[in-house]
Amino acid sequence: MSKQVGYYWNSSLSQRESGVLCPEKPVRNDVLNPESIDGLSKAMVRRSFSSRGESILGLVHTAEHIEFVRSTCAGSKKNLDRGDTAATKDTFEQALLSASAGCDAVDAVMKGELSSAFCAVRPPGHHANAIRSMAYCVFNNVAIAARYAQQTHQVDRVLIVDWDNDPGNGTQEIFWQDETVFLLSYHQSDLFPQAGAHTLIGDGPGRGFNRNVSMAPGTTVKVYLSTFENILSQVMRVFSPGLVIISAGFDAHHTERASKQALRESDFARMTEIVHEVTFPHCGGRIVSILEGGYNTATLPLCVKAHCHALVSVVSVQKQDLATSS
Repeated sequence: MSKQVGYYWNSSLSQRESGVLCPEKPVRNDVLNPESIDGLSKAMVRRSFSSRGESILGLVHTAEHIEFVRSTCAGSKKNLDRGDTAATKDTFEQALLSASAGCDAVDAVMKGELSSAFCAVRPPGHHANAIRSMAYCVFNNVAIAARYAQQTHQVDRVLIVDWDNDPGNGTQEIFWQDETVFLLSYHQSDLFPQAGAHTLIGDGPGRGFNRNVSMAPGTTVKVYLSTFENILSQVMRVFSPGLVIISAGFDAHHTERASKQALRESDFARMTEIVHEVTFPHCGGRIVSILEGGYNTATLPLCVKAHCHALVSVVSVQKQDLATSS
């Protein structure tokens, strides 16, 4: 298995304008150019990607939704939802390109070409469900990657760890009755509280495979991190994934407008280490991380850098451990 970590970024994802008032702006992609983040291009393998066929969208979205996005973006209507998600001439192509990165990363990780990977993409995806775009999200990148892993690489079980500051309501709805995908959504309690309630645990075969953990505003970093580790450890007692996908939102950072948490860059690095440490016995370190929120463009690249360097460091430690044991 490779000991390299991949970084997926495409300059063309800066093309889509999203409106003056929307924080999901093209500059989010610009600041994540690996060449502009100190030390990142040397630590990771830069991976390019292009758009895949639209069939990947159909893995989780209805044909009606896909056509609605296409026709709306080609027409004169300005929004895909109630006003948060702009419809521009570039939106459909950009959202398809964004979703394609996760599939490329899954291929590389499952084939052993990379140990893990981070996808710096926009638009994000975790609020989009099978039939609707929502809150800057057009297609659900993480859900598509999970289903792609199952259908293309026969991964029996996929764990999605969503640590965005908002609950991953779209992902939750897509896998609501699915026992093969476990969603752990870790978020701030006063943001979309109904969508992220702890009582929402799935239904039918999927009952018990959806877990919402809402953290109160102002939670200390020590409690925030220890709770995260404890909950993830509990999940691993009942679910053994062959692949972990992270919905990596960085909008719980203390500088973010909607955040009432005290997290700093180093805390996202620690969360990354926790995910690796707790899940490694099950998936062997196979992790694909896909960007969700994070709208302060001064601190977003710092958070991504910390997250990615943590992915690299855990692989280095793993390599040293193997050398020592041999």
